[in-house]
Amino acid sequence: MKIKLNVLTLVTLGATLLISPLSAGVVDGVSVIINKEPITLFDVYKYSGRFNISKKEALDILVRQKLEESEIKKLNISVDAFEVDQYIENLAISNNVSQFDFLNMIKSKNIDVAEYKEDVKSKIKRDKLYKKIVSNKMQQMGDSELLAYYNDNLGEFSQASSFDVTVYTSNNQQNLTSIQENPMSVVSNVELKDTSLEATKIDPKLAMMLNSTQQGKFSTVVKSDPNYVMFFVKNKNNVKSVSFAEAKNYIYSKLAESKEQKAIEEYFEKLKSSASINVVRAP
Repeated sequence: MKIKLNVLTLVTLGATLLISPLSAGVVDGVSVIINKEPITLFDVYKYSGRFNISKKEALDILVRQKLEESEIKKLNISVDAFEVDQYIENLAISNNVSQFDFLNMIKSKNIDVAEYKEDVKSKIKRDKLYKKIVSNKMQQMGDSELLAYYNDNLGEFSQASSFDVTVYTSNNQQNLTSIQENPMSVVSNVELKDTSLEATKIDPKLAMMLNSTQQGKFSTVVKSDPNYVMFFVKNKNNVKSVSFAEAKNYIYSKLAESKEQKAIEEYFEKLKSSASINVVRAP
């Protein structure tokens, strides 16, 4: 049984516009002015419909994008066509298809390729911006911090050759969460299957998750298109511990990722608090 956790989600870079017909009066006008740059009600409704999120969430994201665009201009960050093509090529390779087939797959989802490439270009610019922010904020982590994490999370550094599990599958994430909270509860629309998974034959991220899940406990709920799955770990077989020396690089990467995200969020919270934001009309 192979559980695939890394499924390409095209929606994050481009998606079909799903905007309901709206009267001009509803979307006409400015919603927010941030540092003299307007965000119109139409922008909010368009983004909300495009990504199927609430108007408030859409407005928050658009405000963040305005801040990012301002910083990108200030720092003279640019992206050329070659970088965009290389990014798409790497995505195609990761999905075991050619770039031609990958772009045809984009088209088959009714996504405009030119618009998709603009989304990719914007993402690369944001990635460059984040890298600059992080390089200015991050401090080198010492061995003492890495060792402390290792000692506090020894279960994460034990590797089993195989796992005896019960796989819970549902199209509703809340169904699985309810079972986690009350294992004795009877929840409909949940499929159970007992199986054994060999560590070398499953997705490395799944193996990592099962290794970090205590025996006799449920794993976290994960998306496995088109459903949600979680695992009850009944047994871990042939468990071997990973030394600190072997785990050191992994720990550094994990802690660095967390610190980087925190540095980025703090950076933009500070920008937002100092920005001139005038709410003209809430969507």
